[in-house]
Amino acid sequence: MATAQRTAGKTAASGIEVRPLETVRDVDAFWKAELVAQGGDPAFTPRLHKEVKDFMPPLATPFARANDGMSWTAFRDGKPVGRIYAVQHHAHLEKHKDGAGHFGFLEAIDDDAVWDALFDTASDFLRARGLTQIAGPYCASVNHECGLQVFGYGNRSTTHTNYAPPYYAKQLERLGFRGVKDIVGYEGAVPTSRLPQRVARARGRWADGKNLELRPAVGPDALGQMLSIYNDAWADNWGSVPSTMEESKFLAELAADVLPSDWSTLAFWLGEPIGMIVMVPDVNEAVRDLGGRLVPFGWAKLLWRLKVSGVSRARVPLIGVRRAYRGTRVGAMTAAMLLADSLTKAKGAGVERLEVSWMLEENRPIINLVRGMPAQHTKTWRMYSKPL
Repeated sequence: MATAQRTAGKTAASGIEVRPLETVRDVDAFWKAELVAQGGDPAFTPRLHKEVKDFMPPLATPFARANDGMSWTAFRDGKPVGRIYAVQHHAHLEKHKDGAGHFGFLEAIDDDAVWDALFDTASDFLRARGLTQIAGPYCASVNHECGLQVFGYGNRSTTHTNYAPPYYAKQLERLGFRGVKDIVGYEGAVPTSRLPQRVARARGRWADGKNLELRPAVGPDALGQMLSIYNDAWADNWGSVPSTMEESKFLAELAADVLPSDWSTLAFWLGEPIGMIVMVPDVNEAVRDLGGRLVPFGWAKLLWRLKVSGVSRARVPLIGVRRAYRGTRVGAMTAAMLLADSLTKAKGAGVERLEVSWMLEENRPIINLVRGMPAQHTKTWRMYSKPL
């Protein structure tokens, strides 16, 4: 059960004070910590202040209400210099039984004392709940953002992907963390991709091609169909945890203003939904010069750039096919048609570059499909763990 009890701030011997995020009033300092840590890096785009305000206060989201988590901001001389989140994720523990608590939303200046104070606080929180490992970063779970960037420094982050300078990984390793899983991103040019034509020819030669149909994921049943496919297709993946309808509705509502209605697509085999893909415009590109704020004029600029002038990049965060069709011609053609369809839509919207991320490093069938766009490996994010 989620908790939101008051927790006193703690001051380390180094003079770093770590204060819990307990109300909406605490959000501003938590958000500013990432600007202090990374604001000078041209490849970094801060989270929108509104998104942090909607997501981070205790009990603000379905995930937060279902789990036991807390966020903290680190201060030096009254100014934010870092932040962290820790959570006892009950569904993860029930499925994986690994005794792991999770950390995330990690930002900090390159100062050992700040990192020590943040992780001492998060570790104490997790130990008090009987957990024996600390793993992450998760923001806030494997179904949201996860991983720390360890390859592709200098490449601008796309929407809802983690960006971090090299010292973040060095600090985690200094603290005793080890990498346990890599997640990769590939990016390619949209206008010159011939994948849609190749896939169309392959489907035309396939006698059963008419039985595989793509439809926009719209209408009253679409979200439930996508959730069912997601929970099945990702069920055997490393670290997977099923998502809930309440959580999915919450995330869909957050994305409604910026996601074109036909950029989420379902694949039907003999009338049954078996595959899905989600493509999103690169909101980071649209908000890069807004300093993370949508008021007073940021909303108008954001909507103009997304709905009228367009953005040059897009991202595919989700592409999957039900497990029953893995290793079959139906499954392979479903994935290929979904990616080809997204490329066609991206080209029609004037998108120049498409990133597909995150893919588990061992997911060779999807990685090989994406490489055929063609696309190149541009980023790697790493999951870390250590005993408590």
